[in-house]
Amino acid sequence: MSSTVLKAIHRSLLPFLLLLAVWSSSAAATPGLPESFDPDPDIRSPEEFFGFAPGERHPRHDQIAAYMDYLAEASDRVSIERIGYTHQMRPLQLLVFTGAERQADLDALRADRVRASREGEGPAVVWLGYAVHGNEASAATAAVVTAWYLAAGQSEEVRSWLDDLVIVMEPVLNPDGLDRFAHWVNMHRGQNPSADPADREHHEAWPRGRTNAYWFDLNRDWLPLVHPESQARMRKYHQWRPHVLTDHHEMGPNSSYFFQPGVPERNNPLTPARNYELTARIAEYHGVLLDEAGEPFYTRETFDDYYVGKGSTYPDLTGGIGILFEQGSARGHVQDTDYGRRTFADAVANQVRTSLSTVRGAHALADELIAYQAEFFDQARRDAARTRQAGWLIGDGGDPLRARALLDVLLQHDVTILPVTETVTIAGQRQAAGTAWTIPAEQDQYRFLRSVLEPVLELPMETFYDVSTWPLSLSWGLPVEPVRRLPAAAQALEEPPTVSVPAVAEQALAWLVPWNQRGAAPLLAALLAEGYRVQALTKPTRIRVSGDEERNLVRGSLVIHRGLQADTVDRPQQRLAELSDQFKAEVLATERGLVVSGADLGSPSAPMLDPVKPAMLVGDGLRATHAGYIWHWFDRYLEQPLTQLDWQRLPAVQLSDYSHLILPDGNYGRLPDSAAEQLGRFVLDGGVLIAGRRAAAWAENLELDWEFVENNEPSEDEDAAGSERRAYAEFRQDRARRLIGGSALAVHMDITHPLAFGYEREDLVVMRRGHHRLREVDNPYSHVGVYTDEVLASGFLSDDNRERLGGTPALSVTRHGRGAVVRMADDYLFRGYWLGTERLFANALFFSRLVGPTRLPRD
Repeated sequence: MSSTVLKAIHRSLLPFLLLLAVWSSSAAATPGLPESFDPDPDIRSPEEFFGFAPGERHPRHDQIAAYMDYLAEASDRVSIERIGYTHQMRPLQLLVFTGAERQADLDALRADRVRASREGEGPAVVWLGYAVHGNEASAATAAVVTAWYLAAGQSEEVRSWLDDLVIVMEPVLNPDGLDRFAHWVNMHRGQNPSADPADREHHEAWPRGRTNAYWFDLNRDWLPLVHPESQARMRKYHQWRPHVLTDHHEMGPNSSYFFQPGVPERNNPLTPARNYELTARIAEYHGVLLDEAGEPFYTRETFDDYYVGKGSTYPDLTGGIGILFEQGSARGHVQDTDYGRRTFADAVANQVRTSLSTVRGAHALADELIAYQAEFFDQARRDAARTRQAGWLIGDGGDPLRARALLDVLLQHDVTILPVTETVTIAGQRQAAGTAWTIPAEQDQYRFLRSVLEPVLELPMETFYDVSTWPLSLSWGLPVEPVRRLPAAAQALEEPPTVSVPAVAEQALAWLVPWNQRGAAPLLAALLAEGYRVQALTKPTRIRVSGDEERNLVRGSLVIHRGLQADTVDRPQQRLAELSDQFKAEVLATERGLVVSGADLGSPSAPMLDPVKPAMLVGDGLRATHAGYIWHWFDRYLEQPLTQLDWQRLPAVQLSDYSHLILPDGNYGRLPDSAAEQLGRFVLDGGVLIAGRRAAAWAENLELDWEFVENNEPSEDEDAAGSERRAYAEFRQDRARRLIGGSALAVHMDITHPLAFGYEREDLVVMRRGHHRLREVDNPYSHVGVYTDEVLASGFLSDDNRERLGGTPALSVTRHGRGAVVRMADDYLFRGYWLGTERLFANALFFSRLVGPTRLPRD
């Protein structure tokens, strides 16, 4: 054969040889995969698809999604489903890996999972979940590598996994946060990335990529289900009822690798002991792979499985086994750590290893896992049958929209709910048929229901990784009560009840909007934004409405008087009809300005409300999640814009353009003195400052005419350990005991105050986080809410904290100059689901200017 022919053959084979070389090298070098991995050459590797090796760069979410779509097309082992979209319209994918024959039967298998889970039938289902925190990005790349391994692996072990198991994968739980982080680190990556921990690449700009589009922590949203990412997942979770679920995270760079069982003393008391035994058994498989790789790890410190709203705990109370993984992060591409130089690829490798070890362990223990799940549901029903409690009753408390929101959440958690068909009394409130629902105790989700509906006052632990309580029975502000006998009820709900409101009367002297309904605040926001003139009743009022019916209106109820409207706005009736239907708010009509009792419609006790133009401080040092709760509330509930002002730009901002300035929780010690002076002038010139949590305590230092009660100021040594000698090893426990990570506290409200308008009961439960305490002012009319002496409503609160908080202000408003400061010790919009206190925030926004001088004449 001539040299010319040989050269021609070589040229024709060169592309194939290059592809083979790339394929061979990518298979061998892919982080975390065994050296024996022999992939199907017809399925492209991640490196071939992306153009870079896993761990070399951070893939964007669209690149990951495209590769997952490709695998579903290229492999008969993979099916893919688009289960929803994020707030920013990124797709949410769910993949299912099985042998080719089983792929054809997935719909039938999934439809039968509830029965099979109760009767102990297989196959075992393993759910692999990645990147719920967007800046813990090794998990997302690990999902890509693991998916390729399952789709292309040809070993007998991989084939047996796919034949015997169903492997469900959620490759990216938080696409919006992942893309923020990927953009940041890729933007700062040069050809020679810096490993210096001080390098800008390792320090994201605020609000960082951990959270979702609204800056919520999605790994706390498994319970409240506020966001589309969580809602989409939950629908599929309860269809598949996985036996094992993984939750892959990262922690600080100066850490090794963690996997559960975690701190045994801090796990949820409702989780069966067998769960921890099986978790420990699976942990042995993780340990083997990490030991083979020479990787250090730990298992029984730092992290717990207590809060049911986390990804690794939720399965424990709903029939599965959740497993948390935490990888020491590179927070970019490479970083020097206490454990040596760590690359992004190193972090990916460990996440891949423990993904495979989870599948290996679940396969080996499949029979035990299947039996455990059947026993879990059977034992739950037997435990419910043995208790004297038949179930729970929930009433709408006169606010069907708020009740619908709670029922919607419970239904998404696969809870059985029946509409009550007779009149019942719940927590002292009479509820007619159609306004109450019953939840039987004897159902699969009995343990979950106990965890979310039963307040707890005694706990076996004093240290919590997250909140110590999450009582939906208290947070929604609705009547909820356990019962020994279930009332008459109809068939179980399949979807939340429809909320309907009466048609708005076309002709009226004035239209009235009761303030004790959830739809009233967004309706008011729209009216004010569009230029309508709206009054608020500051007295309880009884008035004759259309149909010659008399109705009671609570303080804060709105009056839209036909004769007061400007010529520049549309007819009130038409717009009110539209808003009533949009927000499901009842709008009454009257032909009389003279009321039966209370405030006549032209009374000084029915003042005109000012339009609002709020802004919120944001930026480095402030708590993004708390700011996110507020932004989300404005954007998704009020459906109004909220201006976000970076505090570092305050000197360039004309604050007089805004009516209210909102200060979320954060470290305000970072703000310069000039910023504090500017905020003080804003108040004195007529602005309203709404400060939450630590911001409320910081606001007490503004140069305003404060008059604090003496001896109420926290002492300088309040946080000191004291003179009593303590063991060094007790420090962490002592510190945790003093902190308040999340407790439900009881507050006594002054329901005559504008900031409490709409509430008809003086008792309220708030979510408390943080060690701060508000100072008492020397004005007995300023404290809208005060913590009760018996302050703990649910969760853990140390004796010291009970003593120091009982009787102190929880919500206070004080006038200064022409403006006011509203101090909120707690988070009234906590995680988007504490609906029982959101009206306090609405009142601070709309009614704070109604607060008049309350200074008594001095002797």
